[in-house]
Amino acid sequence: MNLFNRNSIILYSLLGLVSLFLAGFIRNLLQFDSWLEILVTSCVIIPMYIFARKIFSKFLQN
Repeated sequence: MNLFNRNSIILYSLLGLVSLFLAGFIRNLLQFDSWLEILVTSCVIIPMYIFARKIFSKFLQN
């Protein structure tokens, strides 16, 4: 999957927007120390990107 084509830019822009709101929701829900919130949020968002890339790579190759 080419990173700089139009479909990839749209996909990663949407994922970034979703992860922004998801990270804010998780941080408000947990109310832990900052380093622990970043760790937990990263453990949710990074697999989301990997999973979405595997799913959408099949569709973006066409």
